[in-house]
Amino acid sequence: MTDIVTIRPITYDDTEDIIRWRNSDYVRSRFIDQRLFTKESHEYWLKNFVETKKVDQFIIMLDRKSVGSVYLRDIDYDKKEAEFGIFIGEESARGKGVGTKSAGLILKHAFEVLNLDKVFLRVYEDNAGAVKSYEKAGFVFKGRKESITVNGAKREVLFMELEKKDFEKR
Repeated sequence: MTDIVTIRPITYDDTEDIIRWRNSDYVRSRFIDQRLFTKESHEYWLKNFVETKKVDQFIIMLDRKSVGSVYLRDIDYDKKEAEFGIFIGEESARGKGVGTKSAGLILKHAFEVLNLDKVFLRVYEDNAGAVKSYEKAGFVFKGRKESITVNGAKREVLFMELEKKDFEKR
């Protein structure tokens, strides 16, 4: 049986799952911002970013079970662009193409509903699985990267993007 991947808007009821997922070592180590989440910080995010439409965030559902989150942040309606983010919180859902399918769903939303022209992302160069998933979703490396220091270690961050015209060709 094929796994059915859908996305639904995030709600305050998802707070417990989001905190558990984002605070896991696996997910946190893949984020540039590695601060621990609290109920208060997550509810602040929902109130000040999601509810104000600076962020459009969804819960990833795999066969009707919440397994992670995908979102567009720093939405700039004037420039018609936003930054993509995703995490698969449930270990059982990783490595099954859930991230690639979820990316496709939110990119469709970005280009067809929000009418954006470009979606970009930042990813650690050494996160080969994520880079491969993003490439499958249509993102391309734009020749830009930067070095940052995280927990005392230097890491390279790649910048990737997908333009609406390229998404429509897929």
